[in-house]
Amino acid sequence: MTIVTQEQVIERVKYILSVKTCLNEKDDGKYESEINLDYRDELDSETIIKIFKSDNPRETFENMIFEWFHESESEIEENVIEIVKDNFDDVDNGFRYDNHEEFIRDWIGEHLYIKYPYYHYLRQDVYIDIIVNSGDGNYDYTMNNLFGSDYHEYDANSSVMWLLKQQGYTKRQITRFIKKEDFHGSRFLESIHTECMNSSSSMNALAFFVSMTLGEYFDLYSVVKSKSKSSRKKLILQKCTSCGLYDLWNGGGSVLDIELEKDVVLPLKFVDSAYPDGQRGYGIVSIYGYDYTFWKSDCLKIA
Repeated sequence: MTIVTQEQVIERVKYILSVKTCLNEKDDGKYESEINLDYRDELDSETIIKIFKSDNPRETFENMIFEWFHESESEIEENVIEIVKDNFDDVDNGFRYDNHEEFIRDWIGEHLYIKYPYYHYLRQDVYIDIIVNSGDGNYDYTMNNLFGSDYHEYDANSSVMWLLKQQGYTKRQITRFIKKEDFHGSRFLESIHTECMNSSSSMNALAFFVSMTLGEYFDLYSVVKSKSKSSRKKLILQKCTSCGLYDLWNGGGSVLDIELEKDVVLPLKFVDSAYPDGQRGYGIVSIYGYDYTFWKSDCLKIA
């Protein structure tokens, strides 16, 4: 009777894996299989909100993926074992699967790595509402209506005032704009006027609306969560970013169509929150019924 060593069993298993499966052999001698998903498979907005309401969003995300797909991992491993079993026997040379089943199962369990689809979900887009608080949060965001029936005497705490200055307007220009509605031929100033005149309540925050991948948002979330008043970090928002006055508390706002003239440099200390739409108060989708093209992609970076 031919005696087969464990080294020979391993070589035969490896040969079967190389010719009968699509597993990738890695440099460390292990074999990798990936759980593949349909390209349309995405986390829904409720799940994303649940993740970022948790104490540790990244851990929550990873635990969710593991919980959803650990049965798939077992199925893949059993399929690989079945392929080896079906192709292992070579009685003339002493190879009988039944004689080595436990060893083969243990070896495959140690050398098969199942790649969970974390990156599949990290590549999906999420839609973030960035709320600005340059001091007006202390006044329930009532400082931003510079015109109209809810006019409030303009104040340095107003985020809209901050934006006017950030876009390069002088105190004199701003005063003429507010007191005499002098637009200086500026579409930006005209859009500010339109935004204030069309606001549906007196409680409106200045907000920017951006789209990014879930992986990018994990980074932004960490930066915003760890901010301090002394932080020098900034968000750079391109001038094409959607921007406007938004009342997330009462479910209203304005036309959300401020036309920026140049990129916005937003100090991190002025970021009141940056959450997926609908996580904080009423979301833009629920209020306006907008589709996700409203949130502009590739328009934000952290500096």
